Amino acid sequence: MTPDQRTALLARYRGGPQLLSEAVAGASLAQLDGAPPEPGWTARENVHHVSDVAVMAGLRLRMMLLDIEVEMWPIDGDAMQKRLRNDKRPITPALNTVEALVESAGSILGSLREDEWTQPRPMPGNASRCVEDWLAASVRHLDEHIDQIRYALTGTC
Repeated sequence: MTPDQRTALLARYRGGPQLLSEAVAGASLAQLDGAPPEPGWTARENVHHVSDVAVMAGLRLRMMLLDIEVEMWPIDGDAMQKRLRNDKRPITPALNTVEALVESAGSILGSLREDEWTQPRPMPGNASRCVEDWLAASVRHLDEHIDQIRYALTGTC
């Protein structure tokens, strides 16, 4: 990844919370909880999932930068939805959490030296990942769930 590509990806990451908020802006409670056109999570559940994963991703980024072997925790999204009661909780705290975590991680990322972006970081099983990989995965995850929210609310992405 070139520095310009990384800068563009970081801008997309930093803009993610706004896109997430825009995706649910004006949605009624009935719309947030309405069944999507195909089996899947409601818009509310998607917002909470993004927030829950942002918490774990923020911790993972910090562990990577401290060269602590980062366990790739298996996440059973459906179990998470049920156990955390994501179908009942208000979305405003989840949106605020995503915004705060992205702002915090964005400030860390914005201060990294060039070599810190691409330095392999220890992962279980003799694998490694770099911060660029983390950023790309984070942007991809958010984009996918924003599309799922739009689909749950409108039937289109």
